[in-house]
Amino acid sequence: MNKISVCTIYAKRELHLQNLVKGLIQSSDHPDELVIVCMNDCLPDLPATPFKILTATINTEDTKDTKDNVLPLAAARNKAAAMARGDKLIFLDVDCISDRNLIRVFNYHLEQEDALYSGSVRYLEQNWQTTSWTFDSLYQQSSTHDLQGITPAQWQKKPHPYELFWSLNFGMRKQTFEELKGFDRRYHGYGGEDTDFAFTARSHQLPHYKISALAYHQFHPSFAPPLHHLTEIVNNARVFAQKWHIFPMEKWLKQFAAMGYIELTDEITIVKHPTAAEIQASNKL
Repeated sequence: MNKISVCTIYAKRELHLQNLVKGLIQSSDHPDELVIVCMNDCLPDLPATPFKILTATINTEDTKDTKDNVLPLAAARNKAAAMARGDKLIFLDVDCISDRNLIRVFNYHLEQEDALYSGSVRYLEQNWQTTSWTFDSLYQQSSTHDLQGITPAQWQKKPHPYELFWSLNFGMRKQTFEELKGFDRRYHGYGGEDTDFAFTARSHQLPHYKISALAYHQFHPSFAPPLHHLTEIVNNARVFAQKWHIFPMEKWLKQFAAMGYIELTDEITIVKHPTAAEIQASNKL
């Protein structure tokens, strides 16, 4: 096994994608290729790279299982994996900048054992320097997430709860991704598809490890709770519960219920939709 493909899905975050590419260019090891699948968008101008870039576009109206202009996240990730010519896949969200050793660490572990590997993530502050950055400045202007726990030492790995899998920075062998049949396309838009993928890996007895492969998450506004995704979250939670017999995203669902937007029993019923003003009030920047 000697080829590595980085897979990224993209929509309307031009500077974020340019920074992702810049991080890969400056890495100690380069991938053999970067695969970018655009969703309802065109590829922006990117810097010249020492590795190949493969691109494709998926539009919502062309995706039969997606509607209402919801981004086809699962279909886009699966498309990127299908296009990839490497036998090792690293999935990086467009918001992520790889640290200098991310490729090297993923490559090391993917050579050692067939598993699902969650990389580590540090979150950049709102006022971070978005253009003239270095790897050292990225580290200084970022912090960890409470749920991520302690980052393993460079070549170490530690078992990681499947419930804490996040698709923004992970790696696995392409053959294994295909055996799992990729991301379930019944999930439309935001919420639930990550945990479903990890549960599928668990059902196939695929180990899940946390490793030190570090990415920096570029700041963008966020909502707590994510009222702007309420319909998607509810619909995806229903799909998840039908499949796994438990509700995912329980914290958000309970918050929606406490705020009067849904009724949460053995099923989920939307009582009302948030107004634009209510959504904006949940924006925590």
